[in-house]
Amino acid sequence: MIGMKTAVILLSHGSRSYEARTVLEAYQIMLKKAGCYDLVATASLQFNQPDLPASVAEVVKKGAKRIVVAPLFLDQGRHVQDDIPEIIQGEREKFPEVELTLAGHIGADERVAQVVMDRIREVFD
Repeated sequence: MIGMKTAVILLSHGSRSYEARTVLEAYQIMLKKAGCYDLVATASLQFNQPDLPASVAEVVKKGAKRIVVAPLFLDQGRHVQDDIPEIIQGEREKFPEVELTLAGHIGADERVAQVVMDRIREVFD
């Protein structure tokens, strides 16, 4: 497994808002700049393309043998508990030669709380 081409897919809920797409793309750029992964792609569950199956197919086409789907969700609602694992299982069946895993959702995290506090401080600056 050493040397396998690794892809990360940043998965958002999706939105009709243009800003939502630009935020997802900004995270993609940040992860690419970190240089830790061979490929960094994006996907949305709803409203935007590519969706998760399309992103999986694209990174596989580019040679990924290991894919980590990183859900950008704060809580473990229906999408995180049911919908995303179901989609991933379908993709595993399509691409049995690829290691496809789901990272944990964002959840409660001190680092996120710090960002929230920074945004609150900005109101008073």
